[in-house]
Amino acid sequence: MFGKFRREAEEKIRSLAEQEGITLEPVFTLPTVPRFGDLSTNVCFQLAKTLRKPPAEIAEMLAEKITATGLIADVQAEAGYINFYINYTVFAKEFLEGIGPDFGRGEKKEKVIVEHTSANPDGPLHIGHLRNAVIGDTLARILKFAGHVVEVHYYLNDMGKQAAKVVWGRRRYGIPEGKADHATAKVYIRASSEIEEQDLDSEVSEILTQYEAREKEAVAEFEQAVEYCLTGIKETLARLGIHHDKFVWESSFVLDGSVESVIERLSKSGFAKSEEGALLIDLTKYGIEKDMVIVRGDGTSLYIARDLAHHAWKMSLGRAVNVWGADHKLVSMQLSAGLDLLGLPAPEFIIHEFISLPQGGMSTRKGVFISADELVDETVEKALEEIGMRRTELGESDAKVIAEDIGVSAVRFNIVRIAPEKSMVFKWDEALDFERQGAPFVQYAFARAKKILSKIEEKKSFDACIQGNIEVEERELIKTLSRFPEIVEGAALSRKVSIMATYAIELSNAFHSFYMSAKVLGSEKEGFRLSIVKAFTNVQGSVMDLLGIKRLNEM
Repeated sequence: MFGKFRREAEEKIRSLAEQEGITLEPVFTLPTVPRFGDLSTNVCFQLAKTLRKPPAEIAEMLAEKITATGLIADVQAEAGYINFYINYTVFAKEFLEGIGPDFGRGEKKEKVIVEHTSANPDGPLHIGHLRNAVIGDTLARILKFAGHVVEVHYYLNDMGKQAAKVVWGRRRYGIPEGKADHATAKVYIRASSEIEEQDLDSEVSEILTQYEAREKEAVAEFEQAVEYCLTGIKETLARLGIHHDKFVWESSFVLDGSVESVIERLSKSGFAKSEEGALLIDLTKYGIEKDMVIVRGDGTSLYIARDLAHHAWKMSLGRAVNVWGADHKLVSMQLSAGLDLLGLPAPEFIIHEFISLPQGGMSTRKGVFISADELVDETVEKALEEIGMRRTELGESDAKVIAEDIGVSAVRFNIVRIAPEKSMVFKWDEALDFERQGAPFVQYAFARAKKILSKIEEKKSFDACIQGNIEVEERELIKTLSRFPEIVEGAALSRKVSIMATYAIELSNAFHSFYMSAKVLGSEKEGFRLSIVKAFTNVQGSVMDLLGIKRLNEM
């Protein structure tokens, strides 16, 4: 509905411009001050030079010519801007009668491969991996809802030295008890320390050479070690509601000859050069000063060569989006350049900055890291404490269930609300903010609405008939709800998942304001207001699903 209102406003401005012999696409913004209307355009500043008149004079002239029809109740000029006001009597009725559970869902679009997480199988996910996973999973959910066919990939680095160190350590120490990924980290940390202290890198290289040569015993050891660690990683992801459709093994592109083919093609690209037996690719034409090394002096391929083969395959499946950390910026540039030399399109990249706790940085090799499991456990524990203060009548088991749902949701939302390009420090007081900006604030609005609807079960239906004037809080909530399709489309097109998080807070604020100001049950406007509450649960429920926030009927 809001899109329809926007289109009506655009068409009126476009038509008036055409009468002056001018073709333009007007840009509208959402005013933050109610007296400036529901949509505002600065098009008069664009027309000032052509028409040789001040913007304010043009705005007055155009506003006088626009007839209020359809969803437009009024048009006013102010300080060079043209402000459009919604006819809420028409708008509210049409919107509330037409909304359903699938409101905002897009039509069928192209296929998109989303790759995220892709952590090395040498230990548990830490909070840096967690930011990657949450951004990637949220984007996949939004793209699916927008109509895309989405396939989610995890690229598994089973040919790196990290995996080889784990195999070396498992041979020497066995497998300690505990969750699989945490147990693997203990092996990896101990092995890394001993290998460094005793200068045993040659032994690790030998194990890796055996694996690349596909020696039966080495292959079995690597596969067992990787799968074992991955079991624990999957448990962590599942707790957060994150799932992958495919786990793509790096070694598969060596086995099928794809890496060899890529190396051969790049060696004949005209940009290859050899240094001490190594094969390097000159990428200065792409503004990259550092050469891309794809083959070492000993003849073994580097990670980038295998990733080029991986992407040559992946790009054949559809459009691709990679969620990578800031430490992979150079690699992303090299990969894009390498694919261009191969005559292939590059994936889109969402590069996220680092996330930390007040304690500081992390290193899996040194054993200095905060695992995703620890972060979630701590958040759930803090949520349980908060529930204990707010809901003293709840039994322990019920409180723990709610705390789990709040804690997991709080972790996801606190991560996704910050734009990826910004670094962030995870703070529990922000994550568990019930009053203003946390996931509990969003969940609380939904629970309030569900509680209202739970009291009218005997009234199986109610209509959206408007009795009397539509109050300010009713208008604001209806308008905010109606913007949902545009929010979905905007987040999907821009790949900016933080847009959805911002909208979740806006929508929750609008509902809380409505809830505090408007009596629903037993009021003379009960049917109308119940329709608004029902519409809110539909939209807010969809928003929460897209963000991975658990729906709670009570808190």
